[in-house]
Amino acid sequence: MKRLVRRLKALSDGTRLRLLALLSVRPCCVCELAAALGYAQPTITRHLQKLSDAGFVSAERHGFFQIYRLAPEDDEAQRLLALTFEALKDDPAVEGLRKKLRRLEVGPPFLRKEACELCAGPEEKTLAENEG
Repeated sequence: MKRLVRRLKALSDGTRLRLLALLSVRPCCVCELAAALGYAQPTITRHLQKLSDAGFVSAERHGFFQIYRLAPEDDEAQRLLALTFEALKDDPAVEGLRKKLRRLEVGPPFLRKEACELCAGPEEKTLAENEG
């Protein structure tokens, strides 16, 4: 039950929901997420740590960049993320953030070509297919 409480607490914060929405577009570094949301990098890192502790995201280092991606650690985390994305799918503010992320020119260029196949909407899948 402690794990479920930790997960629900992680999902109860608007900033963390926005971070998850951005990570549904593609993996991102902290500087991209900070630029998209307009927050300081330490604030973003703190929220990402809570999402990681809850089992929703993972991070790996690529050179100077710490890259975060959606990585539900089990079926429960996957179901909670699916419910969250379903609830956010028609939110205009969330769609605005996703569009802003697609236009950002910060962070490592290799990330802007990557797309999350599980979370990408039809527009992103079409773009990925056309580029590949």
